[in-house]
Formats: sequence, C-alpha cells, structure tokens
Amino acid sequence: MKTTRKRKNRGRWPVILLWVFVGVPAAIIGLIALVNYVVMPLVTQQRREVEVPSVVGLARDKAVELLTRAGFRVGELRVVTDSLLAAEHVVSQHPAPGRRTKPGKPVDLDISRGSDRLAIPDLAGMSLAAAQVKLEEVGLVLAEVESLRMPNLPVGRVITTRPAAGTVAPLGTPVVVAVSAPVGSFPMPNLIGMNVETASGIIASQGLLLGEVKHAPSEEPDGMVLIQYPEEGSPVRDRDTCRLIVASPVVEDSAR
Repeated sequence: MKTTRKRKNRGRWPVILLWVFVGVPAAIIGLIALVNYVVMPLVTQQRREVEVPSVVGLARDKAVELLTRAGFRVGELRVVTDSLLAAEHVVSQHPAPGRRTKPGKPVDLDISRGSDRLAIPDLAGMSLAAAQVKLEEVGLVLAEVESLRMPNLPVGRVITTRPAAGTVAPLGTPVVVAVSAPVGSFPMPNLIGMNVETASGIIASQGLLLGEVKHAPSEEPDGMVLIQYPEEGSPVRDRDTCRLIVASPVVEDSAR
C-alpha cells in the first residue's frame, strides 16, 4: 500500500512542475495582454481628446449630422440675426472649430434667422386689420393710418404703404398704411418719399389735379417727392390742385 501511495505522489510532481513553469508564465502573459489590449484602451479612450469639426456655414441638419458622426452631442441651439448667412445655417459654434476636447461633449450652435432687413410686403387690397397682422408677422410696426379717398373701393381697404411695397427696410421699421375713405372733403395724403409717378397716380385717384412739378438737386433717388402743396393733412376737395418738388441728380462741377 505504501509503495502505491509513493508512486501516486511521484506522479503528481510533473503536473505541478508543468503548471509552475508553463501555466504561471502563461497566466502572467494573459494578464499583461488583458491590461494592454483591454484595460489601457478603455482608460485611454476616456482621456483622449479630439478636434471639434467645423460646422460654421452648414445647414443645421448637416451640422448636426457631422457633429454626431464625430462623436459629439449638439448642445444649445440659439437663433441669431445674420446678414450674410441664410436662415437655418450655422453662424458660430462653441467650442470653436479645431479645439480639442473629449468626445461626447456638447457643441452649442448659433443658428441664423436670416438678415435683419426685409422687403415691405404688398398689402394692397387687404383690410386694415389683416394688414396689421401681416406687418407684425414679418417684424414690422403699423405706425399710422392715413385716409385716401377711393370712391370705387370699400371703405378701409389698404391702398398703399410708406415705405412702399418691396422697399428693403430693417426689422421694426414703422410703416404708414393708407386706406380707402369715403367721398367728400378729406385730408391731403402724404406724398413725401414716393416717386413722382406713384404720387401722380394717388393725386388722380383722389380726384385732385397735378399742377406744377419742379425739380431740385438732391442726394435722394431721382424723381422722389421732396415737398408737396397742400401739405399732408390739409383739407382738400375735388379738383384741388397739387404742386410737387421732386429730386433730380446733383450735377458735379467739372471744373473742380
């Protein structure tokens, strides 16, 4: 029995020695590989920084797509006025393009609402209430309502505006709206700032007569009404005569 036990014990030693000389080094090598190829990349991934891509000038959807693809989140979106970029395009970003930061960080974007200037809308034929709503929708202000005698139109319909429709003006510009009024004595409409053709048409539509038209050198656009008689608001009636002074180009002295 003793002999059998000794033989069994002697048979275990090769296995133990094999584990010491082969298994332990293999386990150490495996541990090193685990640290090098699994643990360290995870640590490095958390600590590494990458450049923030530039999305300035891009449409908002394209900018969001590019930032997401680069591993960043879209942060705060702020709408700003910009005269160079069309609406819904990125004006600026924070962090700035090229700055190094960790992936997953938010990038705030300033989005253009478009220019701070716009064309005066055409309100002709609208009711005064509808015209006021339209002006407010586009960022303009109804400053004053004038009456123009227009016998062939319902009372209260918009005839024209000042500035005129199509004129490019800043947001918040006050707009004077002229609406149709009943026949009879009425206040002289304001013609200042209109071109002479438009002013002549309004004079005729009111049953007034266009009298003398004088020209004066001015930096204002050629043909713009500078002075009118009767003045705005003066009471007038059928076939009263109106006189105008309109702008003409300034002639430079060639001798200078």
